[in-house]
Amino acid sequence: MRRHMHLKIALVIIYILVHLHWSCTEDICKKGEECKNQDVYDKTVTAIPEKLKDGADEIFFVNSKIPVIPKGVLSKNPQIKKIEFLGTSTHSVEAGAFEGLPDITTIEISGTDVTSLPVGVFKDLNNLQKLVLKSNKIHSLENGLFDDLKNLQELYLHMNEISSIEEGTFDNLENLLSLHLAKNVLRSVSTSLFSNLKSLKLFRLYENQLTALPDGIFDNLPVLEEIALQGNKISFLQPNLFPHKSKLKKLYLDNNLLTELQPDLFVGFPSLKILTLHNNQLTSLPNVLFGEMGSIAELSLSHNNLTHLPTGVFSPLKKLKKLDLSSNQFSIISADFFEGLEKLTDLNIIDSNIESLKQEDFKELKSLSTLRLGNNKLQSLPGDVFDTLPKLSKLYLDKNPWNCDCSLLPFYEWMKNNKHKIKSKTPEVCEFPKNLLNQSIISLTEEQLICLTTSPPTTPLLTSTVPMTTLHTTTASTTKLTSTTAAPTTTTALQTTTTPTPTIPTTAQPTTTQTTTTAPTTQLTTLLLNTTTLPTTTATTTAPAVIPTTITSQKTTATTLPPSTTTRKTTPFLTTHSSFICTDSLQAPLSTPTTTNKYSSCKELMIYYTTILLVVICCTMLLAKLAYSLYCSLEQRERLHTQVNLTHFSYTKSTILRPVDETETVAL
Repeated sequence: MRRHMHLKIALVIIYILVHLHWSCTEDICKKGEECKNQDVYDKTVTAIPEKLKDGADEIFFVNSKIPVIPKGVLSKNPQIKKIEFLGTSTHSVEAGAFEGLPDITTIEISGTDVTSLPVGVFKDLNNLQKLVLKSNKIHSLENGLFDDLKNLQELYLHMNEISSIEEGTFDNLENLLSLHLAKNVLRSVSTSLFSNLKSLKLFRLYENQLTALPDGIFDNLPVLEEIALQGNKISFLQPNLFPHKSKLKKLYLDNNLLTELQPDLFVGFPSLKILTLHNNQLTSLPNVLFGEMGSIAELSLSHNNLTHLPTGVFSPLKKLKKLDLSSNQFSIISADFFEGLEKLTDLNIIDSNIESLKQEDFKELKSLSTLRLGNNKLQSLPGDVFDTLPKLSKLYLDKNPWNCDCSLLPFYEWMKNNKHKIKSKTPEVCEFPKNLLNQSIISLTEEQLICLTTSPPTTPLLTSTVPMTTLHTTTASTTKLTSTTAAPTTTTALQTTTTPTPTIPTTAQPTTTQTTTTAPTTQLTTLLLNTTTLPTTTATTTAPAVIPTTITSQKTTATTLPPSTTTRKTTPFLTTHSSFICTDSLQAPLSTPTTTNKYSSCKELMIYYTTILLVVICCTMLLAKLAYSLYCSLEQRERLHTQVNLTHFSYTKSTILRPVDETETVAL
């Protein structure tokens, strides 16, 4: 199995590499007739030829073994407009390497081992518009490197190892539109470094090591449309960091270390369409964070530590269509969170510790079509919780700890009636009770969604037990078994009506006594009962009343019980009388009406299901017998059919064995 998996992975990697290689060279030669002006050199080339083929003005070196690009190597080909070195073995570029090429507009050196570029390497390239130096090993940029590129519009320096840029490096790039410095190792930048880029529209500094942005870094960049700062270590944003807001369309601030946002930070961005703030450490948002953003369509605040949102914090975002709040610390959500989001179509609250939802939580989201609630702490939901979402068509509820008892019945019915709306990749399964663990909710029946009943709590009665002593007499007493009902339990006591005989609290040595008639053998305990009919409650030591009989012998053992205290509540008696409790360990447990009802109910269910099982078995046997009879009938018909065919074959054979004609006899 692993070998097949590794083979699949290898094939995927090969496909990706081929695709990347093709994407790098797809513009080299699209059609046969367009290749007349292009000259392509592959990995067999070890040096740049001085003379190219006639009419070629675009030169491509793909995986060529060219270690150095020497000075003036292409000066004999002034018609060149485009030259690219893609994945070559180049490690050095000499100053003046591209001199003599006054019409060149595009230069690309990518995927090489170049570590630095000398000042003067791009000298006199006044018409150069696009310079791509990505995926190399460049570690620094010197002042003066780009001084002659006054008409440069696109500069790509991403995926290098740049850790320092000298002041003034970009000062002469007044017409630059795009600056790409992402995926380097810059730890800081200065305010003046980009101050002359007044035409810059796209500014990308993502995935560096920046910890802060200097004040005024964007003050002289009035026409910026995209700022990409994600993937750094920025922990704070100044209130007036973005002074020119009218043109900005995309702002990426995710994957930083932001812990708070200043009030009004995003007020006044009329053209902003995309704002990302996910994967930070935000714990709260200010009451006023956003202003009127008529164009913003997406907002991501996922993977933060938000526990609550201010009322109406998103209300200025009238055209917001996609809101991502996943992986936060909400335990509950409120309709106040979504106030003013009438156009929202996609809401993601996955993995946010949500424990409960109410119908009114979504009452503001009239246009919502996709709702993601997976991996929360939902155990049950009301049956009408989504009734305020008329356009809901995609609902994700998987990976919640569903409690499949009777409280889930209303939502269970909703799920049954709206299966087409539930789009979870894995089915919603029960976590509780344990007998339904990992069973799909949809596959259950209503009879399985039950709530376990609990017996009513008992009310205490104060009693105390004093050490018991043995009685040196055997009694033949007239006793009456009476039942005293306590709330909520029933106890049975033996009550005597004879005159009590006091006992001596001593421990007797074993003796033997012959008895004629005895009461049930029990351990005797003395009870202290609280009554309300006498002025005071007295503790009396009592024993069963006795009638003198002839004492022959009795064998007893001195037993002393440790004092203990129990509590129960009984109905007070009008008169104080003595009683004792049988505490024999072999005595059957007392039954209650609740347990009796449960037992009767369970017994009836057992009889009912056993009857159904017997009926099913009988029906199954009848069906089996019917199937067997049908099989035998079909087999009999098949035999008859076979017999007819054999008869027909016999007739054919007799026709072939005809009498021999005389002519044939003569021939023989």
